[in-house]
Amino acid sequence: MMKLQKYVRVLTIALAVVAAVAFGAVQAQAANLTVVDGNSSVTVDDSSAAGMHTWVVDGVDQMYQQWFWYRIGSTGGEQSIDELSAPDSTVIDLANVDVISIVYTFGGLTIETTYTLHGGAIGSNQSDIGEQVTITNNTGQALDFHFFQYSDFDLCGDSGGQTVTFLNANTVDQTGGGCNLSETVVTPAASHHQAAGFASLLNSLQDGNPTTLSDNAGFGPGDATWAFQWDVLIANGGSFQISKDKNLRAVPEPASLLLLGSGLLGGLKTLRRRNKKNAAA
Repeated sequence: MMKLQKYVRVLTIALAVVAAVAFGAVQAQAANLTVVDGNSSVTVDDSSAAGMHTWVVDGVDQMYQQWFWYRIGSTGGEQSIDELSAPDSTVIDLANVDVISIVYTFGGLTIETTYTLHGGAIGSNQSDIGEQVTITNNTGQALDFHFFQYSDFDLCGDSGGQTVTFLNANTVDQTGGGCNLSETVVTPAASHHQAAGFASLLNSLQDGNPTTLSDNAGFGPGDATWAFQWDVLIANGGSFQISKDKNLRAVPEPASLLLLGSGLLGGLKTLRRRNKKNAAA
């Protein structure tokens, strides 16, 4: 089922690209790029490490920052991908598909990031972002490549009170302020992961030293951040692709859960009364 959904999504995006060529996709460089769908909008700064810095769902901004860093080899520090080159960016904002694509190329190394927004119905407090990262090596030699995704969500607009839990190597769950976010790495599994309070992870990616994430179980409550790390050897002429999906939804309030529990309890009592009545008959 997951493979079928992936094929449908790829086909839908391909058709959207054809339509965008016919009707005019928006080309932009060094700018804030925005797409809107349903109850949601996403904005990505393609020219700085601010990266994807806005994800508004039903009028509430859920995100502070998500971006990507990389390192080649085992020494030295990481660099944000926007330092590679000026971006070559495309925005496809159509009725059924909303895509931001950003390409950085320098010295035979190309990194392309693609975001696909699927907003929910107005008032649903639900939204979804599919992401793909493709790294292509045409440098003339194999690359010992280390890639990092750093995420700082302020769910329900609240920076504090956030709890992050890694369910496994591929799935992270964050809850805070009455909202829940889950991210699943569809393929391939991350090599490492880590959650921490702001801004220790971000500092580790910017301190000039090589980073290896700690594989801890989570962090919180607090101003939580988290990251995934992929370690891979990319052959000359080869590519490495990461596919991920983010899903955001509202968490039922305790009062709603109480009402739900009361309804279930009432239903059980009614069922018991009916069973007793049927037995007496």
